[in-house]
Amino acid sequence: MNFERYNNIWISYSAINDFEACPRLYYYRSIYRDPKTNRRIQIVNPYLSLGTIVHKTIEGIGKLEEKKKFAVPLKDIFEKNWQLYNGKKGGFSSSEQEEEFKERGINMIERAQQSEMLRRENYKLADDLLKVRLFKDEPIILVGAIDWVELLENGDFHIIDFKTGKSEEKKGSLQLPIYLILASYNFNKPIKKTSYWYLDRELAPVSFELNALQSYIPIIREKARNIQQAIQDNEFACKSGNNSCFKCREYDAVIRGQAEHLGYDKKTNKELYFLP
Repeated sequence: MNFERYNNIWISYSAINDFEACPRLYYYRSIYRDPKTNRRIQIVNPYLSLGTIVHKTIEGIGKLEEKKKFAVPLKDIFEKNWQLYNGKKGGFSSSEQEEEFKERGINMIERAQQSEMLRRENYKLADDLLKVRLFKDEPIILVGAIDWVELLENGDFHIIDFKTGKSEEKKGSLQLPIYLILASYNFNKPIKKTSYWYLDRELAPVSFELNALQSYIPIIREKARNIQQAIQDNEFACKSGNNSCFKCREYDAVIRGQAEHLGYDKKTNKELYFLP
């Protein structure tokens, strides 16, 4: 496999998950570049589109003053955002499938519209990714984007991650620990609470207790080292031991020219592909 060695290695929750699920999947999502444009590639799919639209709708009001947050109903904002992802652009293979996912999204948005938490004051997050250097003298950077930061009454921070899937985050997940690290090193405020908000079924975030921040750093550093070693060795074999597993075979299909190119997404700086 051909790839360019970059000065920085970006480590995120999704990158760690991809690598541990299948190193070849990590390669396709994080390192491989489209030979025509030298950009990364993304396979569009309904679950990704649903999550993106719901996040975009709710997170957008987090940038507004409290009194203006619900000046426009969230459902109206959702409908407008949906138009950017309808049809093949959202990975939908039929109008029936699109309507099914859209209905799920509307239910989440209507649930969010009822939330008292969203009406309270929140920390205005910048669009840039949060970054922390994992090793003092090495360019291995932990990155991530936090969905929502609630300002508690005493001024402390409450980190919230929105979930649009049906399943709960697995025990031992590093998602909130990574956000805790990023928030602690980037914000000049104590992080007193961390939560998941399962928008598919919960009216409010569900608090998730974490261990001390320093207990997670060695774990994340070790996982970062594993990724660094794979990059240095140029070794990204499929974890199944075969040519491809169900996690990476769709990207193999893109490489073989079996997917439809939909164009370039300026926001993510990726070439988009659709597989029927």
